[in-house]
Amino acid sequence: MDREKLYKLLDIEGPQDFEYFENIAALLECEDHISFDEIWTLLKDVDKDSLVLLINNYFEEVLEFLPGDDADFFLLIDKIRLALMGLARNSDDENILGNLAEEMNKFRIWYSSDSQVICQSILTNAEETYSLRDALVFARLEKIEGPGYFYDFSLCSDYPLDEYIMSFGDVISAEEDEEEN
Repeated sequence: MDREKLYKLLDIEGPQDFEYFENIAALLECEDHISFDEIWTLLKDVDKDSLVLLINNYFEEVLEFLPGDDADFFLLIDKIRLALMGLARNSDDENILGNLAEEMNKFRIWYSSDSQVICQSILTNAEETYSLRDALVFARLEKIEGPGYFYDFSLCSDYPLDEYIMSFGDVISAEEDEEEN
């Protein structure tokens, strides 16, 4: 996907417009190929404080709609959130910006395409496998329509989260951001 198509997908004119929840949702939920270079170029000029807030808000929503009581999977998603926020917060450094672009792209591909959640119908017991993104759409609908599936996240529990050492300041900032929201 070239820059023009990416900006159209994100509904922005340029990186300075990447400031709304819908922008990050469109990026992270896209299953089309987006090159590392395009993500890096976008993130390079996005306001860092806004990006940290967008990442936090997006993952808070994911965590809110995460069905079931799989504490380990909940913690995995939260670790991804904290890692991306820490990278975004420090992305003025080009090496860290590269890590952020790589991690966001890896998450995007896993979340929208590669992850596998087994969804078992409560009514028929039929099982179907969906991406985490699609399973969460069903979970959101259940808030309106009532329960429809049992969710098994075991096939996507092995997300390859690269070691990112967060500074003590990053942890405190993440907690402060959470308290403000």
